[in-house]
Amino acid sequence: MRGGYDARMLTLVLGDRNLSSWSFRAWLALRQLDLPFEEIRLRLDTPAFHERILQYSPARRVPVLLDGELAIWETLAIGEYLDELTDGAAWPRDR
Repeated sequence: MRGGYDARMLTLVLGDRNLSSWSFRAWLALRQLDLPFEEIRLRLDTPAFHERILQYSPARRVPVLLDGELAIWETLAIGEYLDELTDGAAWPRDR
């Protein structure tokens, strides 16, 4: 694990990583940073997805990163949040 992360458990709500490149990006960032996280997988374009996604995201989109009561549902915002959690380990330091 990199950076100053305090090892609380994160949860990533995502679609199929093969069909949703946005879900894959968030999943890959968490894996590359070696952060512990649980996955909640929702099958895209199903009635169950439309029912369940509102539990996690008012935007009705995946991915969603959950950290306690905080829900972050945009991939770049997830990247920024992970960068803050890991004291700058998510983005390159050089331009």
